[in-house]
Amino acid sequence: MDPYYDLNFLHRPDVHGGEVCAAIVSGLVGPDAPDADRWETLWHYMQGGPGVFKGDLYFYKLDGDIRARVAQIDTSKCPLFLLSGEYDYSCTPEETMAVANSVKGSRVTIMKGLGHFPMSEDPDKFLTYLLPVLNDIR
Repeated sequence: MDPYYDLNFLHRPDVHGGEVCAAIVSGLVGPDAPDADRWETLWHYMQGGPGVFKGDLYFYKLDGDIRARVAQIDTSKCPLFLLSGEYDYSCTPEETMAVANSVKGSRVTIMKGLGHFPMSEDPDKFLTYLLPVLNDIR
């Protein structure tokens, strides 16, 4: 069986790959996202050329997988703030909590009402979570 990121089925003359990509990620947007922001987020996914979405997923799942090394982060040298959307099933709140529990001194916030794309699906709500983190860093 092909891995989930093998999206060769998108490269057909009778399939609009961009629309399918947007459909695949649409469930990752929080249900309360303002319509204009939801559609702008999905619009960006509709614009990717052939292979872009596949590469994105490949990096996310394989090349960017640092789970074996994440516990080595020294938060006295590099603070770690984890923000995860309540409705993100790609990186669930439970997975985020597991990372936080493996990195001593990390801080985690589960963002209520948000999904995988908080900065674009609901920028105003996202700022209510981001600004306190930036203040702590400052």
